[in-house]
Amino acid sequence: MKRPQTDISDLIPYSEQVDQTRVPAANDFIVERHVPTLFDTPYHHHTSLEVNFLQGCEMIYSFSGSPAQLTGDRVTVFWGAAPHRVTDVEGVGLITNIYLSLGQFVRWGLPTELVDAVLSGAVIASLEEDPADNLLFNRLIAEKENKSAAWRRMHLSEIEARLRRLALEGWSTLLTARAAALPMELSARAMIHVEAMLRFIANNFNIPITVEDIAAASNLSVARASYLFRQVMGISVKQQLTRARLSHARMLLTETDAKVANIALDSGFASLSAFYEGFAKASNMSPTQYRKNGKRKNLFVAEHAKL
Repeated sequence: MKRPQTDISDLIPYSEQVDQTRVPAANDFIVERHVPTLFDTPYHHHTSLEVNFLQGCEMIYSFSGSPAQLTGDRVTVFWGAAPHRVTDVEGVGLITNIYLSLGQFVRWGLPTELVDAVLSGAVIASLEEDPADNLLFNRLIAEKENKSAAWRRMHLSEIEARLRRLALEGWSTLLTARAAALPMELSARAMIHVEAMLRFIANNFNIPITVEDIAAASNLSVARASYLFRQVMGISVKQQLTRARLSHARMLLTETDAKVANIALDSGFASLSAFYEGFAKASNMSPTQYRKNGKRKNLFVAEHAKL
C-alpha cells in the first residue's frame, strides 16, 4: 500500500509535526511495538535517536522525499530530526521502535564512526540477520513495564551493547548525508542545551526567529550557545535553522504541486528572494528545477549534505 501525493493544504505545518511523545527523559528510553502502517500525518520529526526492528514485513520510510527501504530482521538506526514518514509497507508483521535521547546516545561514547554517521543524518542498518536480535527486542517489549531504575539501567545497557556490536560488525547505509564530527568529550549538560536548541528550532522554525531567540531557549548567551551547537552538530545555529526550513521546502516541492511562493512562506523564509538565494546556494539549482528532478529521482539527501 502506497500513499499518493498530497496537497499543501493537507500538510501539517512543520513546527506542528514535532512528536514530543517520542522524546524520552535524559536517562531513559521509550520502546513500543505495533503493526506498521502509513502515518496518519504526512510527516513527523523529533530529536530522538530511533532504533527500529521489523519482524515479518518490510517498509519504506521517506525522509523529506528520499526513500529508505527497511528489511525485516535488521536493526535500523537513524536520527529523527529529519522529517520522515512511512510510505509503503509490504507484508503483515510488527515493528519495534526504541527512542533514545540525543544526550544518552552521545554519553555512551560509542565508536566515533557510528556516531558521526547517525548524527550526520545517515540511515544505517545491520548487515545480516542475527537470531539474537529477535530475542533482544521481544524481551524489551515483554519487560517494558518493569520501570524501576535497576531495570531501566539494565535495558539501556543491553541497547548500548547492541549498538556497540553494530559498530564493530559494520553496517549498510540506506541513506547518506553530510559528514560531521562529534567531540566525544562534551558533557551531558552541554547535550541538554543543544537538545533544547534543536527542539526550539523544530517547534518554531516557520516563524521569524533569530539566533538570539534560539540561545535564549537554552538559557545561554549567544556566544556560548553558538559554540556548543557547532561543537556538537558541526554547523552553526543559523545553518541548522536554514536546514530545517529547506528540509521542509524540499518535502513540499517533491510531495505537492503548491506554488513556489507559498512553499517559501510556509517554510519560514521572510521573502521569496531569500528563499531562492538560500535554495540555490544549498542545491546549485532553482526550486523549480529541483521539483522537476525530484519527479525522476530523490535528491534530498545529496543536496542536504551541501549545507
